[in-house]
Amino acid sequence: MIYVTVATARAAPRGPPSTVAPEQGFTMTVQFIEITEDVADRLHVLTTPTACQVGDARMIIVDLLGSGPSWPLSVLVDQVCTAYEAPDGERLMVDLREGMAEDDLRDEPALRHVTWVRATRLALKELTDSGEVVWSLPSDDPDEVDHPEVEVLMSGAEPRAFRVYVGDPLPDGSVSLR
Repeated sequence: MIYVTVATARAAPRGPPSTVAPEQGFTMTVQFIEITEDVADRLHVLTTPTACQVGDARMIIVDLLGSGPSWPLSVLVDQVCTAYEAPDGERLMVDLREGMAEDDLRDEPALRHVTWVRATRLALKELTDSGEVVWSLPSDDPDEVDHPEVEVLMSGAEPRAFRVYVGDPLPDGSVSLR
């Protein structure tokens, strides 16, 4: 078993609610679990963005890049996810092994977040391949480091999570319009 300590602002703190302000977040230990191949395949299908979603993410990225000199990858991902009400930190509230309809599962907040992360990454890849954006050399800013995996927190008494691969690695650094 792998245990990792993560910071989050979404999970409920243990103890009296007044001990930690929600906007401050807190640290908790999470057990990472492995998912089966069939669950991983189903998760991949459920979180594959449509062409329309990739286009929507692209529109937000270009708009953001037009408003400033450059933006770190993690900030662009966060802005797109926020715009489509798919914030990080939502817990997966369903069992992916059960026979729920795919449309219902796609509306699950944790899966919606993964979908919009993938849409943003695909849009950035398209913009990079077409030469519409350039990447700066990375600095010491942790927001400029690419992590092609997303951690999905699961509901339950014990904090557990699994990692989802969300696409080919992108360059480290900040992005700007050409």
